[in-house]
Amino acid sequence: MALRSHRSLLTRIHHRFLIEPATVDDTAEYVAFRLKGAGADHELFSRESLAALHELASGSLREIDRLASAAMRESARRKRKLVDRDVVARVAETLTLSSSLG
Repeated sequence: MALRSHRSLLTRIHHRFLIEPATVDDTAEYVAFRLKGAGADHELFSRESLAALHELASGSLREIDRLASAAMRESARRKRKLVDRDVVARVAETLTLSSSLG
């Protein structure tokens, strides 16, 4: 937002907040919270898939949302009840996330 074209907007902003990247545990809690809010009554992600979500999204909540949504769609398409690490990795490739599983 440091572009010249945003100067007027920047003069109106009084506070700026930086959200630190989520930890692996934060990611698991965040996904569980979002799923509960959507009405899920059981676990949809394996522990390994949550770790992969975190790693591939670099802790970014927006990327976690995007990747988790795509992984759930892919798992549903394959008629799987649990999103596993392989599905997360496959979906990440199609979404062209810059991070990779180590």
